[in-house]
Order: sequence, then C-alpha cells, then structure tokens
Amino acid sequence: MLQSPEWIWYPGDFEIYHHLLLNTRREERYHQWPAFWRLDDCYHNVRFRKEVQCDTPEVMTVYAHGSGVIWVDGKRYPFEKPISLSTGSHNIEIMVARTDGLPSIFIDGQQSASNSSWEANDYSIDWPPAGCNGLYLKKEDDPAIFAFQYEEILPLSIEQGEEGILFDYGKETFAALQFENVQATKDIQLFYGESIEEALDTEHSIIIDTIPSASTSYHCHPRAFRYLFVQGAKKEQFKLTARYEYLPLEQKGSFTCSNDLINRIWETAEYTLHLNSREFFLDGIKRDRWVWSGDAYQSYLINNYLYFDPAITKRTIIALRGKDPIVRHINTIVDYSFYWLMSVYDYYETTKDVDFITFIYPRMKSMMEYCISRTDEDGFIRGREGDWVFIDWAEIDKTGAVSAVQMLYAESLKAVWACGERIGAGEKRYLELYEHLKARINEYFWDEERGAYMDSFESGKRNVTRHANIFALLWNLADSKQQESIITNVLLNDEIPQINTPYFKFYELSVMSRIGQLDYVSRQIQDYWGGMMKLDATTFWEEYNPEITGPERLSMYDDRYGKSLCHAWGASPIYVLGRYYLGVYPTSPGYESYVVEPQLGGLEWIKGTVPVNRGIVSIELSQDTLEIVTDQPGGILLWKGQDYPLAVNTPFKLNLI
Repeated sequence: MLQSPEWIWYPGDFEIYHHLLLNTRREERYHQWPAFWRLDDCYHNVRFRKEVQCDTPEVMTVYAHGSGVIWVDGKRYPFEKPISLSTGSHNIEIMVARTDGLPSIFIDGQQSASNSSWEANDYSIDWPPAGCNGLYLKKEDDPAIFAFQYEEILPLSIEQGEEGILFDYGKETFAALQFENVQATKDIQLFYGESIEEALDTEHSIIIDTIPSASTSYHCHPRAFRYLFVQGAKKEQFKLTARYEYLPLEQKGSFTCSNDLINRIWETAEYTLHLNSREFFLDGIKRDRWVWSGDAYQSYLINNYLYFDPAITKRTIIALRGKDPIVRHINTIVDYSFYWLMSVYDYYETTKDVDFITFIYPRMKSMMEYCISRTDEDGFIRGREGDWVFIDWAEIDKTGAVSAVQMLYAESLKAVWACGERIGAGEKRYLELYEHLKARINEYFWDEERGAYMDSFESGKRNVTRHANIFALLWNLADSKQQESIITNVLLNDEIPQINTPYFKFYELSVMSRIGQLDYVSRQIQDYWGGMMKLDATTFWEEYNPEITGPERLSMYDDRYGKSLCHAWGASPIYVLGRYYLGVYPTSPGYESYVVEPQLGGLEWIKGTVPVNRGIVSIELSQDTLEIVTDQPGGILLWKGQDYPLAVNTPFKLNLI
C-alpha cells in the first residue's frame, strides 16, 4: 500500500518535549522564570520497527534527527543512504538517539513510508504506535522546532518623543521584532507593553530587551505586546520589522446578532483565544505563557464552538499529563488534576476518538489512582503540604475538605469510568466511588437551613459561595428539590458574593443559561466583557473589576503590570453563545446525534454556525422565523418541547408568527 511519509517519534514525546521548552521561556525583566513543577522530557533513545510487506520492489531512504542505525532483515545500514527492498516481507528496526532534542525519523518510501503504522519503543516492553501529527511532512522539517507561521505586521502609529519612540500596533499581538541597519553607538533599550502605561513605565515594564551597542542587526524572541517603546536611538537609525507568529486555525464557528456590542465582544474573544492557541492552549501570551489545566479545560470547550481543532486539544492534554510516576497534582493544583481527567472524557464526547482514549487511558487511570491515594479515611480529598486548592480568586472557605473540590473529584471518577467503558477497560470501582462520594457530599456539605452547599463543614463557618452550588447544578449532583433551593437561595440571591473573574463566569453563565436566565447572561456579557472594551481592551483580561480604573486596573500579584491582558479564559462568551444561544450540543459521542435548541436571550435576532465534528450547523433565529441548515446527519431541533428531525443539506424553516 502506497503511503505518504511524515516524521514520527515516540508517542506523546513531541508534546512533552515542547511543553518542556515552553515552560522554561517565561521572562520578567532581567530574569527567566521556569515553571514551579516537575518538567518531564522526551525519551532520548528510541527504537522504531515495522514488518513491511512490499508488493513491488522499492527503495527507501531513512532520515533522522539523531544518531543511530537501521536494521533490515538483520543487516545494518546508515541513515540517508538508499536501501533496496525486494518484493516480500522485511523486518525493519531503526535505532535513533538524540541528546539535544526529540529523536525522530522520516522514511522516504512508498510501502515503507514512516507514519503511525510504525511502532516505537523506549527500550522497555511495550511497542505502541509511533507518534505523528501531520505538521511535519517534508524531510527538511525538524519536529523539535514547532511549526508556526509568520506574517509581517505594521504599527498603527509611530511617535518620536524626547525620551524615545513609541510604536503602537493597534491591538495586542505576539510577534518577533527584527532590527536591521542599526546605526546607534550606544545600547538601545526596548520596553514592551500590553498597555501604553506598561511600555512607557521603563522602570516597571515586565518584558524588556537590549540591543547591544555597535550592533548592526538584532533579532528578538517572539513576545506579547501592543506597544513598544524604544530608547537610545532615533527612528531613522534602524529598520524595524515585526513578524506575527501564529498557528493557522480554521474558524468554523461564528456568531452575529442584533446587538453590535455583543458582536464585537465575540470577535475580540475569538482573537483572544487565537493568540493563546499555540503549541498548546496557553493561559496568557505575556504571563505566564505556561499551560494550566484549569485554563486549558475552558479552552477545549471554547475550541469546540470556534475551531473544532482536535489536534491542539490532544497536544495540550498529553503535555499537561506528562509521564509517570506522578509526584504532584497537575500544576500543583488539586482541582486542576480533576479538570484534566474530565477533559479526556469531554474530548471523547465531541470526537469519538477511540484511538486517543486507548492511548491516554493508562495515564488517566494512574492520575486517578494518585488522586484516590490522596484521600482521607472519610473519602474526601484535602490539600496537603505543597498542594494548592484554587477554585477561583474569591473569598472561599478552604478549610479541610472543600465542597467544590469534592464535586470535581466526583465528576472525575465518573469520567474515568466512562472512558474505560468506551475501550472495554471500565472499572466498576470508579463508578461505585462516584456514587458513594456523591452521597457523602450531600450528607456533609448540604446546609438545609441555608438551602445550599457550604464551602467547608470543618471550619464551622457555614460559608456559602456560588462556586460549589454552580458545580452542583452543572453536574447534577443536587436533586430537583435542592436545585430549586440553590437557584432561589444562591444564584438569584444578591446577598451571596458575586463572581468577579472571567474564569468562573464561564461556569456561572453556563448554569444561568441552563436555568433559563438568558436575559441575565446577555446583560453580563455586555456589562462585564463590554466593560473591558470600554477600557480599550483589544483582547480579554485575566481579571476585571469594574470598580477599579486608572493604572490600578493593570495590577495583579503585587505587580503594577502583573495582570495578563490577553488571557484565554476571557474568551468564554464564544462557548456560551454557541452552546446556549445557537443551542447546539451532542447527545452521543462524536455528534452522531445532536440537538439544536436555539434561544434569543433577549436579542432581536441571532445568526451563526457551530462545528459538529465533521460537519457544520447553520442557525438563523429571529422573533419571526427560524432556519437551520446542517451537513451532518443525526440532528434534532428541539423547539418548545417538540422534536423536529433535521435532514442533511435541506433547509428547515419554521414560521414563528
């Protein structure tokens, strides 16, 4: 069988290697800041094998990044030399070692071409299918270098002042600066800024660089900025080129409506996520440029309604998990281990990618067993020394066992059980633990007097916040009577502290949409995300408090410019508008069946597209008419309690007057 070759490596190592590189690139002024958790590495000595059946004679040539040898039917050959294969079966094994990067091979052949039909081995017992990803299809490629694309961008304005030159690129970007024809006789100082304040505050701007004196050219690492302030030269003393570095992603989801502000918010959210969609889903492009599991979990769900790009989701899941043995929670955060486990099942539900679940399930199971090992005699998991219980930047009572964490733990047990079932490796024990934990959550955390779940039963404070109660509704941990109580006593109760971060507004707006509070959701999108846009935001922020204005709005972590102004979790309106307004969601894995349940949410009209695995659903809804077109079978329109089958490529119309 004739096949096209691509670079192959030990499965999972591409992601782990690039995760290692990424997590050592954070910089703040004059120092680097590597991630504060264990960083795994790829295997540096790998074997590949395949029994190649040649129906006709062929010549194969093996290229490698690393040193090694080829064995064909017991005879040795070097790399980059043609090897003749006669008709018949050939046992081929290739050994390659690389100390400075990812060992990989490319076999230029037809029946012998390198792809996932080859097996790889780390000199242990198992021989899993080799890793590949379709990004490296030429023998000149090197998988140790991530395959970004570049395009030149121009500044919107250039202002020469007494202290230096201010370049404004008009919006947040991530680009590499190249200085040519430099004629300055002293050092040139560069100050990057997501805001104009940061760029001009040369004493405190976080990202800086120096072009040494007497340099004729200087190439900077790619960095996040909108503004660049240059000191030490006039603009005629150098030529500056900015090259935008990005991952090409096909936008499949769309949304427009009768409200222009919401339209602009959607577009800004898309740009925010796109900037943070790189090797993996990042938290922010300036700080930290790390991969955080809680941030990534939301990015996966937003991705489903925007790009539906399974590759970046898989890369991120693999990178976050790393290798065994597990010594700490993912990102050192207890709740982030559970988001990782949940994300695998969510990925399966939208893609029905059994091969990936088969590959990742052993790592999923060992992650779950680690979490179980961290529970106490009462079955609850508590933060231990070195653990971080996050949940949200909010005043949550985190004494001992925290209800929101137990709810994440319960949902994770169910996810691991379900993934195991899909590949014939399900363990009933996980489902039994889930049922037992669910009952104990209600026994220990439900406060009948307050009609809600409290944060902690151990402190005696009986503190109630929205967080655990939102989780209880999202994942059906509360019965119908409890759900009604939560809606009244928490979600619609202004005395309960409001959610103030884009991170948890993702969950709040999701649950408010589910209970029919779309008018509230529409107002929140306009007030909260629109509030950032009124402050000249071109991407959405890590945190936003409408009561804080002026330079203080940029501060976080005791750093006047510590706040990320381009944070992936700020893009959540895309998910909310696609999932609950356009109303498309799967009812069986891979969207083999799905529902379209559109709602106006107080708007006059909405229009958009939602990717459904291999297809697209288009929806137009106004107060007068509803029209749906889909190219994916299995769709059902749910409208006012009635089901309407959707035929492929046949417009479905309802007159609503």
